[in-house]
Amino acid sequence: MRLKGTMTEQKYREELTASKIHLFNDSAKRRYLDLIQKAFPEMKTAHVLSWIPEQGEDIISFLVDTHSVIKIELDRYDHSVSPVIEVYPIEKWMKNLSKTFQIQLAVALDLAKSDMNSI
Repeated sequence: MRLKGTMTEQKYREELTASKIHLFNDSAKRRYLDLIQKAFPEMKTAHVLSWIPEQGEDIISFLVDTHSVIKIELDRYDHSVSPVIEVYPIEKWMKNLSKTFQIQLAVALDLAKSDMNSI
């Protein structure tokens, strides 16, 4: 998908940038970052694509670099419960996405490419 510089894209860009800052700098998000780095030791960047808070757990999807999406289901209260982790190649994740999520993913990919070029 080609980006056009719309207000929607700008809104996603701001949200994705803020979520990345929290992921890498907020100690409360350290569990998520550790799980991503365990699955992808060579990871350079990650962006939160979705965050679904359930009653006792969170289900979060992250774009990792520009090649994969990792979906993590993590118990919010009991840290002894093993997380459920699923990894998808970006091509598989893109299938059947709504237009809204296609735009969000395109913006996330653009940000990830920029991050990787600046490293």
